[in-house]
Amino acid sequence: LNNHTRRNDVRNLAYLDVPAIAIALDIPVVIIENVSAVVHDKYKVVDTTKNLLEKEGYVVESGVLRADKLGWPQTRSRFFMVARKGSRPIPFSDISSALKREQPLDLWWAIADLENVEPTEHHMYRQSERTKENTKRINWLHRHGLNDLPDRMRPECHRDKPHTYPSVYGRLYADRPAPTITSGFMTLGRGRFMHPTQPRMLNPREAARIQGFPDTYIWQAGEGEPKTTHLLKWIGDAVPMPLGYAAAFSALGPDLLEQKNKKK
Repeated sequence: LNNHTRRNDVRNLAYLDVPAIAIALDIPVVIIENVSAVVHDKYKVVDTTKNLLEKEGYVVESGVLRADKLGWPQTRSRFFMVARKGSRPIPFSDISSALKREQPLDLWWAIADLENVEPTEHHMYRQSERTKENTKRINWLHRHGLNDLPDRMRPECHRDKPHTYPSVYGRLYADRPAPTITSGFMTLGRGRFMHPTQPRMLNPREAARIQGFPDTYIWQAGEGEPKTTHLLKWIGDAVPMPLGYAAAFSALGPDLLEQKNKKK
C-alpha cells in the first residue's frame, strides 16, 4: 500500500479477515497493524473494519504511531487499530504523551558498539554479496564522507531529478534516527542503509537493534544458521518493538489499571 498502484488491489480485502475472525470467536481484544497508507485503500477496509467491530460492541481506537515520536532511533510509522469489547482502549494521544521524549535517540545510540565487528565473528554480522559497482559506490561514499551518491555514480534508472527515492544508495547519519528498516537493509540500492562510519551495509544485528529487538532474541527456525533471505524478511518486515509496546499498552492498559485499583 505504500505504492500508489496497490491501493486498488483486491488483496487489500484480506484486512477484513481480522474483524471476521474476532467477531466469530468473540475475541475480547484486537490489535491490527499496517502501513500508514492503508487508510487510502480503495475498498475502505479501515472504515469497514471499524464499523464492523463497533456494531459488535467493540470500542475502537485507531491512528498512526511513529517510532521516533516515541523516542526510538527509527522514523518508521505504522497505522494501528485497537479494539476492546465493552471498554475503551487507552487513547493513542495519551500513550504518545506518556512515552514521548524531547528528542529521539539517534542511530549511534543503538549500534555504536558494533562499529568494528567482522562479518565472520557471528552469523548476525554477515554481509550480503554485492556487485563490483556497488562495492565501488560504498567505498566512494566512505572515502569522501558523503551521505548521498552523486548522479554520475548512480545507475541510469536512479539519475532522474527530482529523485523519487533520494535515500537510495545513501549512507546513514549517525546523529539522526534511522529511516524505516525494510527487508532491503543489506542492499545499497534499496535505501539509506550504508553504515555511517564503515564501508559496509548494516548487518542483521544492527538492523534488529534498530527495530527494537534485544541481542538475546534468537533469529532461527529449525537447525543451523538461518538463510540471509529469511533474516532480511523477519527483521525488515517486523513491527518495531516500541510501536508494538505502545499498541499493546493501549489495548491492555485498562485491564492493568483495573488490577492495580483492586489491589488498593
